[in-house]
Amino acid sequence: MTLLCARLSRWALWEDTNGQASLTLHTSENTSAVSHPSVQNDLARSIKPGWRRRLDLFGRAAAETLTQMLTLADNPHIVFCSRHGNINRTVKLLHQVVTNEALSPADFSMSVHNAFVGIASINWSITQSHTAIAAGNDSLIAGLTETICQMMATQSPVILCYVDLPLPDVYANTFAEPQTGVAFAMRVEPDKAITPEPPGIGKALTFSSCGADQAQAAATSPYDQIKNLTAFFVSPSARPLTLGSSTTAWTVSRHD
Repeated sequence: MTLLCARLSRWALWEDTNGQASLTLHTSENTSAVSHPSVQNDLARSIKPGWRRRLDLFGRAAAETLTQMLTLADNPHIVFCSRHGNINRTVKLLHQVVTNEALSPADFSMSVHNAFVGIASINWSITQSHTAIAAGNDSLIAGLTETICQMMATQSPVILCYVDLPLPDVYANTFAEPQTGVAFAMRVEPDKAITPEPPGIGKALTFSSCGADQAQAAATSPYDQIKNLTAFFVSPSARPLTLGSSTTAWTVSRHD
């Protein structure tokens, strides 16, 4: 079994349940939690106003977590993933088609799956490649797989950013699981054994792939996977965590 080593330097989780939003930020130095009484207006302040006006809650929540992953003069690779994408804009466009209304150019351009990460790259002058992934219920695992592989291939930092919001009412009966708005980002870097770093920067992790049977047994929704992953990050226990999808699974362990 091949063990892939990485260092988790920071992560951030934004959640919105029934209008009650919170942001949890963890770096190598501390963990902090901040409540946002005004969800959309308080997010993405680090985005320049001209670009920020184009972002709805989907983009602003993603930006709020992504900005926490960046450092000065940073130029990381970014892997962006979402199960449903900015579906509220898509449904709005479909309604305009059905009712013979003129399509909103802003909504059309921002409904593209990689629209947010494109704006983020311009805003923060990131010139490294970015990847946009949509893989249904497997979206987070697909994004995690791409993140780990890019980090190993480039031997440079890679940021994983995931976002999904509750589905519009027209899809209310389509999915049984609770609908919670979530944006999550994590920054992984080559392990210090490969690229020397200051001591104590982040958590040293190993990732090992599992077979299809174990993957399907461990498969859960992206939201549950994110909650399990962040709980693992802060837990004092050394017990490994397995995250699965329909075809792939990763077992995450500490190796500090």
